[in-house]
Amino acid sequence: MPRQTRLFSAPACQPVLSRAERKATGAYYTPPEIVRLIVDLTLGQRKTSDQPPHILDFACGAGEFALQAFEAVRAQFGAAAARGCVFAIDVDPQAVGTTRRRLREIDDVFPAANLSAGDTLCTERFAPASFDAIVGNPPYVNIRQLAKSLPREQIERLKQQYSSARGNFDLYALFIERAIELLKPGGRCGLIVPGKWATLEYAQPCRQLLLTETTIEQVIDLSDSRAFAGATVFPHILVFEKRQAAVNHVIQFRSFGHGDSSKTRQNALTPGAMHFTANLDVESRAPTQPLGEVAKLACGTAGYVAAKVAGQLREAGALIQSDAQAADFITSGNIDRYSIRLGNVRYLNRRYARPQLPLNVSELTPAKRRLFASPKIVIAGMSRRLEAARDNRRLALGVQVFAASECQVDPLYLLALLNSKLLSYLFATRFAAKRLSGGYLAINKGQLARLPIAIPDSSDRRARRRANQLSELARFWRAGLDGEIDRLVYEQYRVTDAEIDRIEAHFEQPIAHAA
Repeated sequence: MPRQTRLFSAPACQPVLSRAERKATGAYYTPPEIVRLIVDLTLGQRKTSDQPPHILDFACGAGEFALQAFEAVRAQFGAAAARGCVFAIDVDPQAVGTTRRRLREIDDVFPAANLSAGDTLCTERFAPASFDAIVGNPPYVNIRQLAKSLPREQIERLKQQYSSARGNFDLYALFIERAIELLKPGGRCGLIVPGKWATLEYAQPCRQLLLTETTIEQVIDLSDSRAFAGATVFPHILVFEKRQAAVNHVIQFRSFGHGDSSKTRQNALTPGAMHFTANLDVESRAPTQPLGEVAKLACGTAGYVAAKVAGQLREAGALIQSDAQAADFITSGNIDRYSIRLGNVRYLNRRYARPQLPLNVSELTPAKRRLFASPKIVIAGMSRRLEAARDNRRLALGVQVFAASECQVDPLYLLALLNSKLLSYLFATRFAAKRLSGGYLAINKGQLARLPIAIPDSSDRRARRRANQLSELARFWRAGLDGEIDRLVYEQYRVTDAEIDRIEAHFEQPIAHAA
């Protein structure tokens, strides 16, 4: 992956935390350039008023948002007005102290009472509909981490108080709901949140609230900007107003640093998942079935037994007689389009020349043994575009490898579709909110299961002929056949010339944006 130049300054006064501490608290301080952008988008678009806005930074950290908000209000209304308008809160008393010190450095009489240590989600200090604007970077902490640090009773209270506290929820979703509660009608909010807010199942109640109670104005994708050094979170800037959206309202979506934006009508979105890039609807023009109905999808080694399975790996040639039923072991990196390279495996920070896994080890369930010992299509779980290959060797699969077996269509035909530009494009655009840095796709079984697979109608001779051609091309694949495969796939899904141009352009983009 090419090294990217950092676009942002280091956040001021960021505490030095271990990876474990940062994960447990969700404490990632925001670069000042992003803070200024969010404050400007939130306050700069307010309708003209002769009254200064009451502003809350509801997870203030070192106070970058509070400082920027204070300076913005002071510039328009004067210091005296700004002192009575900017409020901040954080669960970390030390962070609140830092915010107080920094505000006093730019205004030596800033009221200490405006800053408090406490939990925004639980405090009764702020009444509903109290603020004209809310800005900030809420903590990103999932329920599994919360369960390690909070009493069960407190988690139950969150579930009772917030409709967004459902399933494997994350704190940022509750903060969005709290922001909507604390805003006055017509109030505005600008946040930086993980991009997965738009698609993951647990965030569906939060999306429901946003769609029904707010007007979403802008979504800015920061995935490629490395906003948080060392973080695996790839965030969005989310700006909304607390009022129901007009019927014709459109949401502006763009990637940070790129002038081009796309527009999506808010009333066209559903809580199930929000896709802001132009959606290519192939299902309405060609008969399709979801991949999950066409084949049985499964993950490779389950994450919770990955370390135990690693302990059972043997180098080829080092197997003992009781390991006679052993399978070559592969990871995502061994899978290319149409081919599998055995050996040279890196797994859980260890390098293997050619690992093999005895299939009789207790760590494998009977279902997993049957999967590994069966022919199947294997799909890489970490790649810039879909990469699938046919496994006739009965391979054992590591974490982040997926398998399609018991296919209801010709496996070679399915293989050609999965390796085509079209299906990679559909995956990359429909699940854009989960894209990783460097253009990598964050692939999981649920997303794969939703990919549309063209099923030729028995009465459509041309479609059946194309399916047969694709099967033969996949059987004898070589690099020079990709163009013909893509052409046939476009025809199978009835993709227009203009749409083909868009798809081809997508694959011509730099690596950081390509699928």
